[in-house]
Amino acid sequence: MSDDADNGEERDPYDVFLDTWERGERLRYATLPQNLGDPFARQRLLEDSSGAAPLERTAFAVGQKVMTGNELMARDLDFFVDRQKEWSAGFLDYVLNEGVPSSKLDTYIVGFAEAWVDGRKRRQDSLEMLAIKASVRAFDLLCNRSQVDRFVFNRLDESIAPLFTAEEMAVIFQANYGLLAAYLPDYLDHLGDEGPSSLDELYVRRGVYMPKQDTVRRELHYLSSYSLALGPVEQFAQTWTPSTRCTGVPSIFSAPIAAIQDRVVAFAPFIENMDLSQLEFVMAPPVEEMPLEYNGVFGDIHEFSFR
Repeated sequence: MSDDADNGEERDPYDVFLDTWERGERLRYATLPQNLGDPFARQRLLEDSSGAAPLERTAFAVGQKVMTGNELMARDLDFFVDRQKEWSAGFLDYVLNEGVPSSKLDTYIVGFAEAWVDGRKRRQDSLEMLAIKASVRAFDLLCNRSQVDRFVFNRLDESIAPLFTAEEMAVIFQANYGLLAAYLPDYLDHLGDEGPSSLDELYVRRGVYMPKQDTVRRELHYLSSYSLALGPVEQFAQTWTPSTRCTGVPSIFSAPIAAIQDRVVAFAPFIENMDLSQLEFVMAPPVEEMPLEYNGVFGDIHEFSFR
């Protein structure tokens, strides 16, 4: 029996409420490290005044996976639309000044602006994408030889000629790394109190219907799609065919920018005319072991994180 009851004092109704109250799924999801500074996760949470609501995911839709109204407002896509011309010119200048031939850079830009966004077949198997994948592998053979192919399932045919030399591919990696550090703080300032307070709190995500759970990060292809957005990622995690529906695990993998920054092959706002509806990062596979932390199931999707 409580001291208050012994003293004949009536307990505060709020204290009684807290004795039995449990955080709802939406609140628990919003307090995962990858969501603490996320404006869309925060917006969803504010729609639940009880703190006990379930998490409702973005419903799967056939066709291109894009951000919808609420997320478009929360992330303010126009910020990137208004800066794509400037940022893509900055990327171009950096790479050209480091000696990468303009003809190769044209192929790279057109490849991501057109082939990458034109369905899975062209994204993975077009001549442009295969040549860029081979460029990543050439770089890794030079700089990470012992780790080549270790964390990617679909290995590349070694007869495919790379678009870039290993040294030129290093410039592409360096340009993305440096410009992300230079430009993204402006986005955080723009979001203000509604978003992350530092780049350490800005997360990217990948949605996958995984055949099985794993303990370390592995990618299916030499190029993979990550996103600053959440809605499209939730849809990708729910992508299955009738034959695979009961054979996989809907999963989302999240990481702070720093965890992937040195392996960014392309970032949509840095590519002239590339579609921005997913705020997409195109990633090379890891070349070091990156353990996956299991964060639980929320809204029927398994959440993992890595750093």
